[in-house]
Amino acid sequence: MPPTTQEIPRDTWRTYFDELSKTLGTVEATVEVVGPDVGAQIEAERLVLTGLTYDDRDDVFVIGLDAPGGPPEDLERMVDHPRKILVATGEAPPLVMTIDIHDADEHQTIVRVVRPPALPSE
Repeated sequence: MPPTTQEIPRDTWRTYFDELSKTLGTVEATVEVVGPDVGAQIEAERLVLTGLTYDDRDDVFVIGLDAPGGPPEDLERMVDHPRKILVATGEAPPLVMTIDIHDADEHQTIVRVVRPPALPSE
């Protein structure tokens, strides 16, 4: 099935991503930042995604990640002043979805969410 991309309305960001964080379960995420001044850079690769939320008071989108060996949610990627958020779903497994966050500085933060491989059964 080809991916379906939708723009999430700004007034629903907080509730949409709070609910999504509750329903995703254990997934891994790779976070990439793309921009005219930074090129394309991987900020985190295949870390456990602990949450996605939008703080409307501070106008910041927060991506919580759990790095191996550290305390839970010890890595956060913050996107200040997001302007547009697109979500693509329906990609082939193991990819669950792609979240594309555009900010005021012309940067894109791309979060690729995947299901971790299943453990072999005995």
